[in-house]
Amino acid sequence: MKYKNYIWDFDGTLYNTYVHEIKVMWEVLGRHGLTETINKEEMYRWMRVGYGNITRFPGVTEEIYNEFRHEGLKIGDEEHEPRILPFEDCGKVLSAIVKNGGRNYIYTHRDKTTLTWYLTEYGMIGYFTDAVTSDEHFPMKPSPEGLLALCERNGLVLSESIMIGDRIIDGACGRNAGMSGALVNYPPHLPDGRSPAEDVDLDYTATSLTEFACKVGVRLGE
Repeated sequence: MKYKNYIWDFDGTLYNTYVHEIKVMWEVLGRHGLTETINKEEMYRWMRVGYGNITRFPGVTEEIYNEFRHEGLKIGDEEHEPRILPFEDCGKVLSAIVKNGGRNYIYTHRDKTTLTWYLTEYGMIGYFTDAVTSDEHFPMKPSPEGLLALCERNGLVLSESIMIGDRIIDGACGRNAGMSGALVNYPPHLPDGRSPAEDVDLDYTATSLTEFACKVGVRLGE
């Protein structure tokens, strides 16, 4: 196994959040009469770059964006359908890393309450050693400050660590911190029609968690 420490983004990387979020966004836009004037596929592509990009569409105000974030972060019985679920191979990859002597961490812009709920609800929390969330108020990725704080408090060696996410800013955050970076579970097309894996300056790209695990030598077993 090439690395000892695997620092994961959460949304779109370990859990399939985008099916849920685009549905919530569309419900919010419908309440404001905007679904007839906005292309849903185009909005999805911009959301995969960053949720804040939805305000670039005509009529989508900061208030509407905040309404979307409020609705999208509901958990438990209040969570909108379809629910946010871990990717099918998520548990297999995380448990294999631990079994092979590695450690998993999370660096997410999500808050601690919702992160803990999802990890606990689907039996994943035991695979993680620590996490940095939005509650710590670090600058957003690709700034490395939050990642470096995570490394410092856990005594992680940068050369033995890798930051993994579904957006280029996640892997770039790792690179900016002096560690490796990977792009996984990325969308097929960005707003300009190109694949985000084209000409990306990161150490690994993979279309699934399983593919990534194989590339870095994680023994998945049966």
